[in-house]
Amino acid sequence: MRTLSKVREFAGEASNALFNKQQAVTVTLRLLEMEANDPNNTPEESRILKTAISKAEFRYLDLTRTDTDTLLDSLGVARFTTQDIVSAVEDIIFNAQ
Repeated sequence: MRTLSKVREFAGEASNALFNKQQAVTVTLRLLEMEANDPNNTPEESRILKTAISKAEFRYLDLTRTDTDTLLDSLGVARFTTQDIVSAVEDIIFNAQ
């Protein structure tokens, strides 16, 4: 798999950003879509990335299911880092291969 240029760009530009759950999910999916739409993809890379999009689940970002987790989510607390999102994208792609 080639270098994920859009993910690397995001990691650089949003290095200190925090995201709430909805934002983190949206950014994760958008990054996967942007990588999948890269015209430099090989057919195999395109296939893997499209599979990754179809298999993306929130568990790649957060497995926590506590009352505190629910409270933080209901308040829209920003607690997902850029690195959390980058790691989720990489894990989703790895599992799609």
